[in-house]
Amino acid sequence: MLAERYWIPVEKVRQLEVILNEKNIDSLLVFSREQSDPTLPFLIGDDAVHLAAAFFMKDGKHIMLTSASDKAKYEEAGIFSEVKAYGQSIDNDFKDLFKKLKIKRLALNISKDENLCDGLTQGLYLQLENLLGKDFINENTVSSEDIIIELRSKKSETELEHIKKAIKITQTIYSEVFSQIKCGMSEVEIGDLFVAGMKKYDVTNGVGEGYEYPIVCLVRAGLAHRNPSHEKSIPGDILIMDFSVRYKGYVSDIARTAYFLKPGETQAPSDIQHAFNTAHQAITNTIDFIGLGKKGHEVDQVGRATIEAGGYPTIRHAVGHQIGIACHEVGTRLSLPRPQSDKYIALNEVYAIEPTVIQDDGLPCMLVEENVVIRESGAEILSVRQNELILFKD
Repeated sequence: MLAERYWIPVEKVRQLEVILNEKNIDSLLVFSREQSDPTLPFLIGDDAVHLAAAFFMKDGKHIMLTSASDKAKYEEAGIFSEVKAYGQSIDNDFKDLFKKLKIKRLALNISKDENLCDGLTQGLYLQLENLLGKDFINENTVSSEDIIIELRSKKSETELEHIKKAIKITQTIYSEVFSQIKCGMSEVEIGDLFVAGMKKYDVTNGVGEGYEYPIVCLVRAGLAHRNPSHEKSIPGDILIMDFSVRYKGYVSDIARTAYFLKPGETQAPSDIQHAFNTAHQAITNTIDFIGLGKKGHEVDQVGRATIEAGGYPTIRHAVGHQIGIACHEVGTRLSLPRPQSDKYIALNEVYAIEPTVIQDDGLPCMLVEENVVIRESGAEILSVRQNELILFKD
């Protein structure tokens, strides 16, 4: 049975055909077995069990060479013009098919920089060398990295609808969690509220598997990518939550920060409020600046400079990253200069924007994260922004 989102790959495969023609590449070959290549389920909505060779052709006449036991599910996908089953070994059928296809330029899923574009295993690469010959591999194959990045980054309208739904559910769960948080609850107890919300709305965590806890950190207990602890909240604590849900294969990524008021307080102390204001302004400046034709490191510098201007240490991570079927999607990153941040912002990419105030020794930290999609006119904000520090009374 194909995954729930099985019909989306039809949109993505049509997009792939356009890219192959633009780049004058005859075929993208996904040579996969036992879930070894993440590109196959992305493109067809299902994965390989036995060894499979999926030829995605620039003329749209795609062919799958697979085992007899896997054949039916690939036919069900409605993507392939032909699904052929091999016998005990794929070798002879592969050679015959490849000769018939007359492929001169072939893209393989090999990448030095992007793990999600590096699906061809060493063993299968060696098998391809035997099937195609080393000379053909050296002279006629290219990395599919740019192809896969474009496919995963530029969202179709259906993909955007799924992301928007994930964001809406995330924010609904946040609202319900906030209504139940009381001072004295532990990080784990707060995490349990998020898990209950995921079960209620029939979604899973967008990071990791199933009903894993989101990041729930009392700053006093240490801000890091860690599991919630049994540390209990007390008046004066800053609480940071970073939460992602997966809906029909697509994810959100939203962070929120709250403060537990001390007796007699009606607002957060000035140093905590200043940290929030700085993070909020950094998000505003980043969203206002990001747009078509900007490089990732240029966008990063805007958010990073705002944090530094507020008197805080520079951000230890990227100002932002793409989201899609992965919470940290491939493609342009909003980070300090490096290969991934030297790429340009493109239409219909979805970003999580998170310039963060991070300090050690229990000093105020502030993480707020919003999701945007890139349009012709700039960034369209998909999440409902956190414009005020969330306050919990004792």
